[in-house]
Amino acid sequence: MSLAPGRLLSWSLSAILIGWVVIYNAMRVAGGTPAGVALTSFIIGATAGLAVMGIGIWVRGRLIASGRIHPVDPEMEIPGIAEMNPGQKGLLGITWPAVAMAAGVQIVEAVLLFMEWRGGPAETRATAELIMAVWFAFAGVWLAWEANNLRDLDAGGLDSVALGALLSTVLAGVAVSRGFSIVMSFITVVAAGVATVVAYYGVHRLTRDRGTPWMTVTAGVIVLASLIIPIATR
Repeated sequence: MSLAPGRLLSWSLSAILIGWVVIYNAMRVAGGTPAGVALTSFIIGATAGLAVMGIGIWVRGRLIASGRIHPVDPEMEIPGIAEMNPGQKGLLGITWPAVAMAAGVQIVEAVLLFMEWRGGPAETRATAELIMAVWFAFAGVWLAWEANNLRDLDAGGLDSVALGALLSTVLAGVAVSRGFSIVMSFITVVAAGVATVVAYYGVHRLTRDRGTPWMTVTAGVIVLASLIIPIATR
């Protein structure tokens, strides 16, 4: 059984993020500097993450073919307002404030990172800090727009929100380890992390609403790692 393109993309990006976080922090624990291990850890981590995912998909396919496990339900669409039950609507009432909070925090983070980058000596400015500022500005505006949609019970983009918030969580953790606007970056990890977990759980409830929400669990582990490891390795 092949994966739907949307699910394959989501799994691939998650595998890259997980691999990067694991390798980056392993290299930091081994004594590497943030700037020195950033690119190398991304290349190694992304490659390893995709390799592990590929092996997992192959094993999953073999087990399904042999009848030892049954595939999950086919790719399911997020329901419209008319198809949602009261519990699902209530969950969106919790989700949109979390996404809105993450949006506001990221906009503040973007401003502070840019000001910190702009105010430093030209010879010591880190390009990574500017890239993060641009991402957080984009993500903040995007998530604010999606939060308004969620408030109106339009959850069509919730799966993308979850993935975007996860990326912001990881990047904010890297910002902490690099010493970029440390306090605000830590707050961003928390806010974006909460939005990530809530959004992934929302996707689970809206599309399947049964079984173990494995993407929510995986996202929670990444969020905790983004909180704990950067502080422990500073």
